[in-house]
Amino acid sequence: MLGSYVSRRTSLLAALLAVFALVLAWGPFLSRMDVVVRHFDGPNYLVVAKALYVPTVQNPLPGYALTPSYFTAHTPLYPLVLRACSLFGGWKAGLFLATGLLAAASASAFAVYAKDVAPEIPALVAVLAFLFLPARMFLYRALGASEALMSLLVVLAVLAWRRGRVDWALFAAALATVTRTNGVLVVAVLCMALLFSGRAKTALLGGALAAIPLLLLFSWYRFLFSDFFALFHVHADSAGGAGRLCLPFAFIGEMAARNDWETAEMLLGLHLFFVLCAARLFAKGDRLEAGLIAAHVTLFSLLRERDLARYYLTVAPFAVVVAWRDVWSRPRLAAAVLAVLAPLSVFYAWKTIPMNLCSEPAYRALLSFLAS
Repeated sequence: MLGSYVSRRTSLLAALLAVFALVLAWGPFLSRMDVVVRHFDGPNYLVVAKALYVPTVQNPLPGYALTPSYFTAHTPLYPLVLRACSLFGGWKAGLFLATGLLAAASASAFAVYAKDVAPEIPALVAVLAFLFLPARMFLYRALGASEALMSLLVVLAVLAWRRGRVDWALFAAALATVTRTNGVLVVAVLCMALLFSGRAKTALLGGALAAIPLLLLFSWYRFLFSDFFALFHVHADSAGGAGRLCLPFAFIGEMAARNDWETAEMLLGLHLFFVLCAARLFAKGDRLEAGLIAAHVTLFSLLRERDLARYYLTVAPFAVVVAWRDVWSRPRLAAAVLAVLAPLSVFYAWKTIPMNLCSEPAYRALLSFLAS
């Protein structure tokens, strides 16, 4: 009874802190919140939420989306959340409501997960580290982006696994596949964990059932665009004709050969950090979390992609918080780390939110489309 009360209180605290962090991120823009709506990928997700990929007569984002199939790169679960929330005050209000709800829900889920996995970390410290680190996650949790929903689903999948609820773990992972495409890795790692534990039938059946949402999505793409793999073709086109896949870590060499040493070194640093975090988790017995990070490192080593800092956000809570429990469990040291890094995350968000906005004409066209 007491444990249940403490758990509920921790979850409520996490939700309140998430709302506070959200308002903090929005602080300089509270009088002009259209800036938040205009930040990509928010406009893209709003188009999907309204049209559900059905081609429109007029381009809803003139100057950006050149073909209707472009929007297939934005998988549908987050847009469906936007669509549901738009019932409460319209599309813009729905985006803000969805952002707040997902931020609060993901923080609450992580607070419960951290209490189970790393009870030596004070709940307040665990939640603050989750909310403010890394800076890119603090940014995207405040925008029209799918990262908060993805974080919620992945944390719930791992929490369910740890509590012996394989069915719920695979269900959350299945939803993750239609939130961000790397959700497939969550399903794959769960199935591998089942195989290693001797539950081959559960792995095969669970993996097949978890694939259903993505197969239904691809079938919808096939119906609309005559292209079952439209999502992958859009991603491939983004590589500028070079192809999206390459040999392991070859893209780093390509960047260095182009004299873009800064990008090459940034990618090396990212891979190094996550490999070390996976090793720390494995050494501490957190095998599933280590496997998730290792799977992402493996996939990302094969991609021609500069923005891996965003792609790695799916597993960032495990790498940044759980893998470093020996740091976060020391209150004074944790406070010193947060005192330095949390303000940097806020500063980064304040400087970045007004960037990467859709143009005024495109935004007006988007609002007209949403109102139609």
